[in-house]
Amino acid sequence: MATSYQPKSGTKSVFETERKVLIAVDGSVNAEYAFDFYCTFVSRPNDMVILFHFMDPVSTSSDPDLAYDELKRYKGHYMEGLERMFASRAKKHGLDPATMSFGFSCDPPEPGKAIVTYVRQNPVDLIVIGCRGLSKLKKTFIGSVSDYVIRHSGIPTLTVPLNQKNA
Repeated sequence: MATSYQPKSGTKSVFETERKVLIAVDGSVNAEYAFDFYCTFVSRPNDMVILFHFMDPVSTSSDPDLAYDELKRYKGHYMEGLERMFASRAKKHGLDPATMSFGFSCDPPEPGKAIVTYVRQNPVDLIVIGCRGLSKLKKTFIGSVSDYVIRHSGIPTLTVPLNQKNA
């Protein structure tokens, strides 16, 4: 007769343990669906969620200092909008937006590398990322962010393909 696993006394259950979960967001339908999937099927009460956004370092100025200031201003407005949007989505799922924080990067100038760099500097337990479902041919030539993160982060990564029926 098989017995069920019994944790040692004083040991926290898996649902009492705090996890740091990085969710890659970019304002796309794929990212929104991945966030909703996490909220519905994966989230735990003690999770700390980091909504990570990569922004291309684009500027109209050739002066590096002015370009950086311009990027910071633009990033601030854009990130405030993303933060409001995902806080609203979290509330709809019964999650507390106070447990969410935002990470941002434009360096290195590729989203997959930026995510990997971030998780190497800021320990996380799980990465959640939407994927576009590129064909094998497109993946071969342009690669995919989710594929890069899976291969280089060393962190368990949940890729969430867009479900066209529920999007």
